[in-house]
Amino acid sequence: MTKTIITRRSLLKRGSKFVAAGAMATTAPSLVRGGSAHAQTRELRMGTPFVNGSNLHQAMQKFAEVLNSDSKGKLKVNVYTDSQIGDIQALLSGMQLGTIDMAYLGIGNGAALKGGGPLNVAYTPYLFKSKDWAEKILNGPIFAPMFDDLAKESGVRVFAAAGARSARAIQTTKGPINGPEDLKGFRLRIPPIPMFKDAFEALGVKVVPMGLSDVYLALSRGQVDGQDNGFDLSLSFKWHEVAKFWSATDHCYELATWYMSDKLWQQFSVDDRALFQRAAKEGGLVATRVGEQIDTGGIEELKKADVAYVKPDLEAFRKAFANVHKSYEGKQWASGLVDQIRQMQS
Repeated sequence: MTKTIITRRSLLKRGSKFVAAGAMATTAPSLVRGGSAHAQTRELRMGTPFVNGSNLHQAMQKFAEVLNSDSKGKLKVNVYTDSQIGDIQALLSGMQLGTIDMAYLGIGNGAALKGGGPLNVAYTPYLFKSKDWAEKILNGPIFAPMFDDLAKESGVRVFAAAGARSARAIQTTKGPINGPEDLKGFRLRIPPIPMFKDAFEALGVKVVPMGLSDVYLALSRGQVDGQDNGFDLSLSFKWHEVAKFWSATDHCYELATWYMSDKLWQQFSVDDRALFQRAAKEGGLVATRVGEQIDTGGIEELKKADVAYVKPDLEAFRKAFANVHKSYEGKQWASGLVDQIRQMQS
């Protein structure tokens, strides 16, 4: 069930208050009587910063539909978009407290939690060659123990990585950006992911942390000079209305990721867990399919909005980012992991 949106800013404030108030309530999800005298419906709340109507929101709707149908009405997911019940940090904290049941976020957002440091590896620039490779490796044996460690250490579990994101680009109010040197001195909104922060600061960028719902206003007021995201988020948030330069760096392929309070996860049976993962996979397929349509028409959308689209010197960006992962090797993950992932794609 999708809630009606009034404004992103007002609902963000409302969501933050709701999370704080919820911390004083019981951590168990509510049980509501269903249609029959014997049936019970367990209602779960799932939040995201992604935009209402976007491909990622459609994925969440599909997830909720499959879960409700295949559980025969025993499980019902209420979907809250646009940071209605909290921004990324509030959603992560809410799942730790048990006041929020699930969230649909980026895989790197879990890196902000205790035990999540190794997930930074997924944001090593130019690690994955394509969306398909990202999906295969993120759902393979390398990342499975990382997800388990995150759950044990933080109380937040990644139960599926499904829903290919658009390749990340650099979008600015100034430009064009043809090479790494053009970014020196820029103020960019970068997600709170240490790997990205290190990568862009090495180019002389002033990294500005900021919630997604605040980026449009910040771009329009000149508080930041740009941001990095792909067509899926940039077009759905309509940043192309105020940021008129697009540099197709393709510096990261990633998957949207399904999170759940681990305390809640432990309450479900093996069959229930398999159902959650199946629903996530079906939702992810929707995000990927609709996202491909968005990517196909993305350049045309930019042209309609008079956005300058450039293909930068990718080799120069690869060289500029080549060593950013090395300070993490042997500390947050085993030495040689980046090379191992790259060799898997040979």
